[in-house]
Amino acid sequence: MCDTCLRWNLETAVQAQTGGTPPEQVTELVLDACKTQKVTGLDKFVNLEILTLNGCGLTTLEGFPVLQELKTLELADNQLADGCLEALQDAALINMNRLSLAGNRFQTLEALEPLSACVNLRDLDLFNCPVTEIEAYRDGVFEMIPGLKYLDGFDADDKEKPEDEDEDEEDEGDEDLLSSEVGEDDGEDDLGEDDDDLGEEGEEGDLGDLGSDDLGEEGEEGDLGEEGEEGESDLGEEGEEGESDLGEEGESDLGDEPEEEAAPSSKRQRR
Repeated sequence: MCDTCLRWNLETAVQAQTGGTPPEQVTELVLDACKTQKVTGLDKFVNLEILTLNGCGLTTLEGFPVLQELKTLELADNQLADGCLEALQDAALINMNRLSLAGNRFQTLEALEPLSACVNLRDLDLFNCPVTEIEAYRDGVFEMIPGLKYLDGFDADDKEKPEDEDEDEEDEGDEDLLSSEVGEDDGEDDLGEDDDDLGEEGEEGDLGDLGSDDLGEEGEEGDLGEEGEEGESDLGEEGEEGESDLGEEGESDLGDEPEEEAAPSSKRQRR
């Protein structure tokens, strides 16, 4: 950190770096060179992902905060010795993948055994620690931490870690975020298409209803028309029958009356 931090204690440095930001929104704290022998006051930073405390004069990790989201922890150039790492087991660092303990005072492989609890640890740096001088140091550490990929910058086959390794890991994380966002957009598009389909089906249904109603009305009109025609034809036939009956009755009645009148005249002539 800056030279001003040399005059700060840990609490002052945290306040200066976070300002008025709520602790749960802070994901990175760089507190290098802040003078302190113990890590305190970080319990509220539950979403912290990167924490660096290099060159702070730490002599113990007792009371180290529980930081389940922490991915990178740097504790280089302090005064940490055998027995200090047991405190990390209680910190639940299940997501930590990078740990730097370079320039400390660890002397035995047994002192590193608590690190086996860090199941996602991939990159460990113990450079310039006395333990690195042990003959079986590298084999012992890789055996102790099966998931470890790099130790002091080299893998188990003594191949150096690529400089862009860290950048690739960050890019992978960004790609994962982009993939999740694309998945959400696709879900929204699918929902939109479903809505369109429902709309089309609704329109077709409306058209079907309209067609049925129109046909029904036309059918009723047709029926009425046919009934009307039948009614007219029936009336016509009845009218014709009535006229014929009247004609016949009239003619027969008229024909009978003259014959009755003619009979008396003949009787008078005989007298």
